[in-house]
Amino acid sequence: MPENKQYEIETKNAMRDYEVIANKQARVAIDKQIQDVKALPPSRERSISITKLQEAVMWLGMDLKRLNEPNPYPNSKDPSNTKIEPTADGLKL
Repeated sequence: MPENKQYEIETKNAMRDYEVIANKQARVAIDKQIQDVKALPPSRERSISITKLQEAVMWLGMDLKRLNEPNPYPNSKDPSNTKIEPTADGLKL
């Protein structure tokens, strides 16, 4: 394989790894924000903000899928399976 092609592949892999790590760090940071809001006295507005933060975590999960990150829930698509697995990155949501 030509040297510049190898460099291109390594650069692409490094960028993908960076994106995966950044997405996972953002998911953890957002989960912390969710927990902080949940600790406040409840209100309709806070409940909506929690929902929107949970949506952000979900969309970052979809971005991990785009990056071909392995599915952390291998049994999730089997309708006969009754197992509910915990979140892959330990989120409390």
